[in-house]
Amino acid sequence: MRALAKLAPEEGLTLVDRPVPEPGPGEILVRVEAASICGTDLHIWKWDAWARGRIRPPLVTGHEFSGVVEAVGPGVKRPQVGDHVSLESHVVCHACPACRTGNYHVCLNTKILGVDRDGGFAEYVVVPAENAWVNPKDLPFEVAAILEPFGNAVHTALQFPVLGEDVLITGAGPIGIMAAAVVRQAGARYVVITD
Repeated sequence: MRALAKLAPEEGLTLVDRPVPEPGPGEILVRVEAASICGTDLHIWKWDAWARGRIRPPLVTGHEFSGVVEAVGPGVKRPQVGDHVSLESHVVCHACPACRTGNYHVCLNTKILGVDRDGGFAEYVVVPAENAWVNPKDLPFEVAAILEPFGNAVHTALQFPVLGEDVLITGAGPIGIMAAAVVRQAGARYVVITD
């Protein structure tokens, strides 16, 4: 399979051939149909200070993607082969104190697809089945690929009641623009974005 990888600690990414991975227990194999480019991917490509301190090449990048489940590993009941899925990029450990108390959102050992382990800029990727969100089959893959950043925008935008309120959004990147649409739909009176 083809994949876009950071092979060395330097600027750029390389198109490589890799074997198609096999799903293990609790994992699924996804045939990637669409991927979006996050600012994180640009940091990795540029090999800036953040990337130098975080990324350990070789690594297949990309954490915003969607596709079709091609195979499931032992113990996987859902999703099923043929399901269209979007992927949550945060892989949790299930063993740290936060995970053991159900607080997976603050897992002490979170690994991020495309940052700490191989991601979705590839024809195929293996991910934990619990990280897959099954989509309707008529949802375009290009839309499904942005559900993860859209979820961030929705979560952030709805932290406070906005009906009839004036809202300032700082940052006009994709998530800021999506957040503006969310608060507008939620009834905000005036919406201003600064950047």
